[in-house]
Amino acid sequence: MIEISKQDKVSGLGTLLDIKGWVSYLRILAVVSMLLASFSMTFTDSLVIYAHKNKPDVLQVFFPINGTYSEENSQRSALTENKEHGINIPLPRTPVAHIRIDPANEAGELVINKIELKHLFGIETFMSNDLLARSKPLQMIDKLEVTPAGLLIHSTGNDPAFEFQLKRPSVASQLTKIGIISILLSLVMFLGAKILAGEKMLAARERVYVLAIPLLASLAVSALFYPGFMSYDTLHALRGARNGVTDSMWPPMVSYVWRAVDMVSFNPAAMHFSQVFLLLLSVFFVVFIFTKKISYAMAFLFIYLSIPVVLGTVAVIWKDVLMAAFFMAGFAVIVAMRVVVNRWVFIFLSLFAVFLIFLGVCSRHNAITGAVPLLFYFALIVCSRVLKKPSNIWLGAILLGSVLTGAVYVTKTQLDNYSLPNFEKLNNSTAVFMQSVRVLDVASASLCVGSNLFAEMAPNLSLAEINTGYDPRHINLSAGLLNRIGYDDRINKIWLSVALHHPICFLNNKFQITKYMVGANEGDQFLITSPSVDSNEYGYSLAKSSLRDSAVAYIVHASKLPFFKPWFLYLISIASFVYLIRISRLTAGYLTIYLSAVFYFAGLVIFGNAADARLLFYTTTGFSIITFISVFEFIKRKHK
Repeated sequence: MIEISKQDKVSGLGTLLDIKGWVSYLRILAVVSMLLASFSMTFTDSLVIYAHKNKPDVLQVFFPINGTYSEENSQRSALTENKEHGINIPLPRTPVAHIRIDPANEAGELVINKIELKHLFGIETFMSNDLLARSKPLQMIDKLEVTPAGLLIHSTGNDPAFEFQLKRPSVASQLTKIGIISILLSLVMFLGAKILAGEKMLAARERVYVLAIPLLASLAVSALFYPGFMSYDTLHALRGARNGVTDSMWPPMVSYVWRAVDMVSFNPAAMHFSQVFLLLLSVFFVVFIFTKKISYAMAFLFIYLSIPVVLGTVAVIWKDVLMAAFFMAGFAVIVAMRVVVNRWVFIFLSLFAVFLIFLGVCSRHNAITGAVPLLFYFALIVCSRVLKKPSNIWLGAILLGSVLTGAVYVTKTQLDNYSLPNFEKLNNSTAVFMQSVRVLDVASASLCVGSNLFAEMAPNLSLAEINTGYDPRHINLSAGLLNRIGYDDRINKIWLSVALHHPICFLNNKFQITKYMVGANEGDQFLITSPSVDSNEYGYSLAKSSLRDSAVAYIVHASKLPFFKPWFLYLISIASFVYLIRISRLTAGYLTIYLSAVFYFAGLVIFGNAADARLLFYTTTGFSIITFISVFEFIKRKHK
């Protein structure tokens, strides 16, 4: 690793007198201040209104832009009987001293339990007495009354409205808080950097670059696609975070992570930024550690984000990006463990690495296959630290890796069965999911064989009907066929029989899925990105942006170029892997990234029920790193 000067190792009182140390601290302070200032510019204050009514209705909030209330400057949200469900209303960036709330669309009663004003560094809660003091009826409201349940509002018509006085923090107080937090946070980072310097991991200037460059890139991505594209999967995770997880059809962990992010900001851009920053920070650190050059890591980041299927995927708030971010972060921590000297730091990093990998496994149902090489590499690093004989190291790594893999998988499957934090039993749809995959396998095999292999379940189903109903691109596109076949245990017997009697045709569905995922199909790649925010009850939408539209146009058009197709990138990666073997430069770290990407690919093909080009995001990330590393090794050999 890169050596550091003796001055960088100074701590305690000596640090206070060290000019170079102060310069390093000021650099960190500048980066942190820039981060917080940028975050404050993208952060949107919001109101969370906890209200309920005995039947569904609509609540609408109006903002006085230029002193006038209008439909264009308002937010609507569904009102339900659930008193625990908060209605999130983003506030405009322009200062407003008051808002108008239309609590219903008909005469009757409703109760507002409380209203929370969420700003950058705090939450102000208004209970029933505060609500009464700040509220002024405007029309069709004849009574505002404090009750044990909250503020009771009695409306007399179909357009009730009252004005609510806000007291948002002043700009001066916000800037003061940013300054204080910047100083404290940068001090913690500076002291942490000194510890890492003692471990001889990074030089002072490099520590700043490793943080600042991915940070700026993440801010750019978040600003470009603000607030982040949101598909059905995204909104399902968001509803689980805010209303409670009710099923495990999609991984509950994504909702739990989002719930934690919501503690900082209800703006979905915060979740988008969090997953992108963790991902880019991790891959930047990994490439830098392998190449020992900031310029190479910067070059990789630029090339990586220019790949259409990568940029199109990071534009979306999506579980696949979150999973890749956790896996890459876990791998980055394992790489850092190799050079750590302090025992307690090593133990902390060990626990942190396993925790990150565990979060990655929980973020996608088939992620365990990609985690296996990571966990075994972790086991190898740990055993190399505590054991001496090579035979004991390898045996220990195999045993520890096996135990960790089993423990992570069992814990993940159990976690999917219960909602947190109340541990209520969830509806588990694993059996239905596997049966749907097997229906598609048998349908594709039927087309390959030329006869209906569903005879036991659907004897009257014709081959033409199977051909019409079967679509390997996505399970939703085959919904008609799945509904016709049905879901029961007989499909498991049929699936096994097809595997035994038609082994070649049995793999036809896997081949079709692979073809679409790697972009080897005719025409455009399937679902290269999802450039929209689906209709939702939170009022989230995309504002007009010519820059974003240009980026989407680039993603769509560049994805049609052969050298940007995943299959081409993967062939280059295979050649790069072979080259590393040939020149004897295939390290355990390189092998781990490559195998993790391959294993994840295999898991998607075996258990997948969709063929989006985005699904192989983690594989594309791993393969891209290997390709770049092989180019680096080639350049290094040329300059020897």
